Amino acid sequence: MKTKLFFLLCIFILSSAGINTSARDLSPEKHPDSSSKTLKRSESFLGFHFDFHAGMDCNEIGKRLTEEMIDSLLLLTKPDYIQVDCKGHAGYSSYPTQVGNQAPGFEKDILDIFRKVTRKHNVALYVHYSGIWDTRAMQIHPEWGIVHQDGTYDQDKAAYFGPYSDKLLIPQLKEIAAKGIDGAWIDGDCWSAIPDYSLYMQQFYTKETGKKIMPKNGEEGYPEFLELNRKAFRLYMKKYMDAIHEAYPGFQITSNWSYSSMMPEKIDTPVDFLSGDVAGKNGVYSAAWEARCLALQGKPWDLMSWGFNFNQTLPSNKSLVMLQQEAAEVIAMGGGFQTYYQQNRDGSLKTIYFDQMKELAAWCRARQAYCHHSKAIPQIALWYSTHAWKKAQKSLYTSGESKRMAETLNMLLDGRQTVEVLMDHYLKDHITDYSLVVLPEWSDVGAEMKEIVLNYVKNGGNLLITGVDASLAFSNETDVRPEEFTQNGHVFLFADGQKAALNTRWQKVIPGNQTKTFGIMKTCDDPYYNQEETYPMATISPYGRGKIAAIYCDLSDPYQQNRSANMAQIFNSLVTTLHSKPLATISGNGRMHLVLNQKKNDWIVNIINIDGEHNNSQVSVYDSVLPTGPVELTINTDKNIKKATLQPEGKKLSVKEANGKYVISVPPVRIHSIIQLSF
Repeated sequence: MKTKLFFLLCIFILSSAGINTSARDLSPEKHPDSSSKTLKRSESFLGFHFDFHAGMDCNEIGKRLTEEMIDSLLLLTKPDYIQVDCKGHAGYSSYPTQVGNQAPGFEKDILDIFRKVTRKHNVALYVHYSGIWDTRAMQIHPEWGIVHQDGTYDQDKAAYFGPYSDKLLIPQLKEIAAKGIDGAWIDGDCWSAIPDYSLYMQQFYTKETGKKIMPKNGEEGYPEFLELNRKAFRLYMKKYMDAIHEAYPGFQITSNWSYSSMMPEKIDTPVDFLSGDVAGKNGVYSAAWEARCLALQGKPWDLMSWGFNFNQTLPSNKSLVMLQQEAAEVIAMGGGFQTYYQQNRDGSLKTIYFDQMKELAAWCRARQAYCHHSKAIPQIALWYSTHAWKKAQKSLYTSGESKRMAETLNMLLDGRQTVEVLMDHYLKDHITDYSLVVLPEWSDVGAEMKEIVLNYVKNGGNLLITGVDASLAFSNETDVRPEEFTQNGHVFLFADGQKAALNTRWQKVIPGNQTKTFGIMKTCDDPYYNQEETYPMATISPYGRGKIAAIYCDLSDPYQQNRSANMAQIFNSLVTTLHSKPLATISGNGRMHLVLNQKKNDWIVNIINIDGEHNNSQVSVYDSVLPTGPVELTINTDKNIKKATLQPEGKKLSVKEANGKYVISVPPVRIHSIIQLSF
C-alpha cells in the first residue's frame, strides 16, 4: 500500500511540476518569490520606478504613505526592484537629509519606510537622484554652475570639475548608501550635459591642449572643445562612482542614458548597469531603437516606459496594451523592463494604478524565461557611426542627430527584418558576423571605419548606403557619376512593382559599366510617361567579393512624417536583394516586428504586433490593438528542428519541411508571441 501511494505521489509531482511540458526548461531566472536574497541589477528583470521631483510645494511628505500601501504593491506585482525619488531636478531632497537641501516639510521619512518594506520582501531598492542638474544647489552656490560662452552661470547645472561633486553629490550618495539602499539611478546627467566655460574647465582645457582661449560655437577647434567636455563629463561620472564604490562596494549605480543612443561611446566608467526612460508618444518605435542601442554595450541593461503620456499638459495614464507593446520591444532584445508612475506630492503611491501594474508584471513574468538575457543572432547591422554623430553635434550628448538612424531602423523593422544597432567600437570587432551592413545617411564616417567596412565588403560582405550625402561620399566605390546638383523637392520611386511619393533631397547619377540599377526616380507619377527623364533610385556595384548598394535620395525624414508602407516595401526589396538568405522570415496580415534570438541552445523567435494609434499625434492613449491574421514563420537553417513551441502558452506547433526550409504556422499574434525552437 505504501509503495503504491508513493508511486502515485511521484506521478502527481512529475505531472504538476511544470505547466509547459512540451518544451525544454529554460530555467527561469530567480525573482523574489524563489529567492531569499535580494537580486543584483544584473539578475533583475522587472521593476517599477517612482519619482515626483520634490519642490517648495511639498510640505507634508510622508503624510499618506503607509507600510501597508507598499506591502500591497509588492505583493501584487512581485518586482525584482523598485526605484523611488530622493532628489529630483529641482534639487530638493524628499527625505530628511543631513547633507543635502531638503523639501520644506516632513511627516515621515519615506525613504526609511520604503527600505523597511522592500527589505521584508527581498526586493531591491534604488533611488532616483538628479546628478548635474540641481537647481536648488545652483541657487545657493551659483559659483558651482556651468558657465555659458557669454560668461553667465547656468541656473540648473553644475560644472564637471567644480565643488558640487565633493560638497553635495558624493556626500549625499554616501548618506543614501549608509541607509542600506541598493543603488542609484542618476537622472539629469549625461542628457542634460552642456559645454562648460568655467574656470574649472579652463584649467582642464589648457592642461589638455596647451591653449588658453576656449573656442565658441562656430569657431575653429569647437568640435575638439566639445570632445574635451565629453571627456570631462565622463571623468565626473568616474569620480562619483569610484567614491561610492570604494565606500560601499555593493552599491550599484548608473547614469540615465549613459552609453546609449545619446552617448554612443565605449564604456569607460564603472557603471554597474545601463538604463534609460522611453517617454511620450510612439513609445513602441522608441523602445525598439533604444533597446538595440543598449543591447550590445556589454553591461546589464533595462529600459523604462513612462506609465503616462501628457494630454493637454496633464498626465494621462497609458493603457495596458500600450505598455505591453513597449515592454515587448525591450524584452525581445534580452533586456529588463521597468515602468514609471508618478508619486503624489506627499511621496505616497498612486494606488489607482496597482491593478494595471499587477497585470503588466504578470504578462512580463510569463515571458522572462524565454527573453531575459537572450542574445540576438547576427543578421543585419545598422551602423551607428559614432564619428559621424560627433561631427554633427553642436552640444555634448543629445538624441537629435540619431533621427536618421532611428527612422532607417523603423523601415527595416517594418519590413520584418531582424536588425541590431552597432556603434563604431562594436562594429569594428564584429562586422564579419553580419551578412549586411546598412549605413543610414551619414557622409563622414572617418577614414579608419570606412577602411574597415570596405575591407569587409572586399571579403564578401554587403553594404547598403542610404541618402544623398552618404552615397556621394562612396561614389568612387559604387562607380557612379553625379549629374548636376542635388535636387530638393517631390520625386516618385518605382521598384519591385511598388510606387512611393516623397518630398525630399535626391541626386541624379550616371552608373558605370559594372554597376546595376535598382528602381527608378521620376518627377512624374507615371513610369510609362516616356517624355520624362528617369534616373536610378539605387545602384548595386561589385566590390571585391562583395556588393555595395546605394540609394540616391533621403528617406528618413519622409518616413518619419508619413510612415509610407510603399516606401518601406521598396526599401526592403533592395535589402532582400543583398540579404537574400535570412535565417527567419514571417508572412501574413498585420503590422509585425521580428526578433531572432538565442538562449542556451534554443532559438527564440519574437513576433511583436505593432498595430495601434501610436503614430497618431492626435492620440495620447489607445486601448485596442487588432490581432494579426495567422502568421507563417519560415526558418532557413541546416540544423534539425525537433520541436517548435508557442510561448508562454506552451503550445506545440507543427513544423513542415519544404524546399530545404522549415515552415511553421503561428496563430494570430495579439501583442507578443514567442516561438521556441529546439534542435
